[in-house]
Amino acid sequence: MSEKQIPPQASTVLVGAGVVGREIARCHLMAGIPFTLIDHDPKQLQVAGEELLRDAQHAPVSVSSASGIKKLGPCLEFTFDTDARAAGHPTIVIESISERLEVKQEFFRQAQEVYGELSVYCSNTSNLQIQQIATGLKFPERLCGMHFFMPVHARQAVEVASGLGSDRETIYQAISHVLRLNKQPLQVEDSPGFIVNRLLSPYLNEAMQLLCRGVSPRVIDRAARRYGMPISPLELIDWIGTRTAFDAGRVFWRAFPKRLCPAPLLPALVKKGRSGRFAGGGFYDYIDGRRSMDVAEETSQLIAQYQSQSPIVDEQQVMMLLAVPMWIEAVLARLDGVIGSTAELDLAMRGGLGFDSKRSWSAFFDRLGSDVILQSINRWSAITSSMKAPEFVTARLRQMSPTEVIDLGRRRPAHVA
Repeated sequence: MSEKQIPPQASTVLVGAGVVGREIARCHLMAGIPFTLIDHDPKQLQVAGEELLRDAQHAPVSVSSASGIKKLGPCLEFTFDTDARAAGHPTIVIESISERLEVKQEFFRQAQEVYGELSVYCSNTSNLQIQQIATGLKFPERLCGMHFFMPVHARQAVEVASGLGSDRETIYQAISHVLRLNKQPLQVEDSPGFIVNRLLSPYLNEAMQLLCRGVSPRVIDRAARRYGMPISPLELIDWIGTRTAFDAGRVFWRAFPKRLCPAPLLPALVKKGRSGRFAGGGFYDYIDGRRSMDVAEETSQLIAQYQSQSPIVDEQQVMMLLAVPMWIEAVLARLDGVIGSTAELDLAMRGGLGFDSKRSWSAFFDRLGSDVILQSINRWSAITSSMKAPEFVTARLRQMSPTEVIDLGRRRPAHVA
């Protein structure tokens, strides 16, 4: 197929009207892109419709309503439907449904039966590999990843993940669509967690381990902001949702079992039904969208159950325990070819996680210096798995700057599996 840009008013189908699906729909609304939102649950669609109509008041279009179809301006409209066939033959289909492999596989199998070979199919998965989702599809070459980050309105990057079978035009059209949304496409190779979640998993897990070692939530919050992150890692888990964060961490641990010792707090929160911000509370309580100053009482009780003796750490050490595992993972992800450059890693951190845009993420580690990073690795690697780095990484760090070590990522030593 020849590469062609998506027409300005190309048909877009969004599947899934849950919390994340509504955020993605809102993103399309504010970009002036027409879409049909589909969900099997009429109640979810009703909630989504009410929210989107309110948001449309701030969109660059006028709003009217008739016969269940919401029209925005002379050429822009969005509809709500429980039937996938209602959308005709869309140019692009973006799903944001349950993060379970068998559910996504069945959805795309059915979608391709309905929409055929000409549509591009995108999964908003944050954890599952595209190649696995594509198994058994009639047109696997038309599937790729299109991973949005929460909160979608505040995050500029969108990961576009190539499966082994994704063809060139599929990726081209997915990237074009991201650009139409006024977002920055971050092209990554198919890998557990892609790049952003691969960096994020050890960061979030270490924050929870620090809680269990007696570090206060406020110190963790201050250390994360000192590092350059916009919010506490605990609050970020609440934004993501504790179940989704658990699933992402499990994918990382299964793929890289020696690089993470899972914190017990997260499954405990899931079992307690503390699902996160949009369910009223996770680590923190939320009232009218406002976070409580301290972690919730129920969360404090869980922390006490898992508290362990640990060396006393100050705020600077907490910052290093949060930051250095991400640097180590960036080096190893470059070795695996998941990402192509340090500049793309900077985009992943800024656009995907909201890292301070006035800084370069890689330059942050250069300012710390190789010696400081090595000292931190040597001090903490016996206590926490996320601070362990392969010997060839620390050997390079003794001779080069942290950015230079990352930039040598594709030069994998012969003895490294």
